Amino acid sequence: MKVEHLLPTQQPCAVEPPAKPKKKRIRRQKLELEYLRGLVGKLEQQMMQLKTRQSEDAGHTTAFNAETSIWKGIAERQQTERARAEEKNQKLRASLEGQLKLATKLERLLRKRLRDEE
Repeated sequence: MKVEHLLPTQQPCAVEPPAKPKKKRIRRQKLELEYLRGLVGKLEQQMMQLKTRQSEDAGHTTAFNAETSIWKGIAERQQTERARAEEKNQKLRASLEGQLKLATKLERLLRKRLRDEE
């Protein structure tokens, strides 16, 4: 029994060229490309706006920092001046208290002397 007739014949396969894409698929791809190009344009515009805003914010931050440092310097000077004034007030109060005690002692001494003379 021969098996040759059971084996497939060895005929060369004809290579078919790839099928042309259908119009529906081509149209869908074109629409998708148009949409994606539009999306890219919008995103690029949004990115430019964000970069512009970021650079403007950086300028405002620099101005804000400069303004803050000016006010910080003023506040520090005022705090130093206040501490100096409070210290001076304490010294003046202590001096006044000492002078009042001295005046009271002198007054007592004079009254005592006046009584002794009478």
